[in-house]
Amino acid sequence: MTLTFNDINETNKNLIPKVVFDYIKQHDTDSNIKVAEINPDFADGESLNREYGIDYEEMLNCLVVEGSRGEDKYYAALLVPYGKKAKTNATVKRPLGASKVGFADLNWVLEATKMEFGSITPVGLPSDWLILMDSQILEKDQVVVGGGFVQSKLLIPTQLLASLPNIQVVEDLAK
Repeated sequence: MTLTFNDINETNKNLIPKVVFDYIKQHDTDSNIKVAEINPDFADGESLNREYGIDYEEMLNCLVVEGSRGEDKYYAALLVPYGKKAKTNATVKRPLGASKVGFADLNWVLEATKMEFGSITPVGLPSDWLILMDSQILEKDQVVVGGGFVQSKLLIPTQLLASLPNIQVVEDLAK
């Protein structure tokens, strides 16, 4: 079985959270970002590859971290190639201006993003969050990321992804 990615429109907007749909419409990227409906049981990378034939090399993980310096808190989404681990040391501390960094509380992230566990996407995140993208991702023409709801995946041209507001391309973010 293969996935069919379609333009995002009024007919299929129920596949993605309102924040994602609104962002795509506001930034006029609806003809460039595509959406596909998936069986939520096959949302993880291994199943996505096995059931839908999506190449591991095309998949990204989007992880949310919380940095702090004193009482101040900062948030960032980390985009790393599937199967790689994000470095949450100085590679993330520096851009956040944080002295400590760790993974953000999941329940808080889901509430703040209006997205579902296992499908956080960089599209439509809160505007004050940084998005740190591993430089290896730029080697791809397009990538597959979560759609915000576990029932969907987005297909995004890499150059469009790299042009999102608040994005920084980071060398060696993933290992």
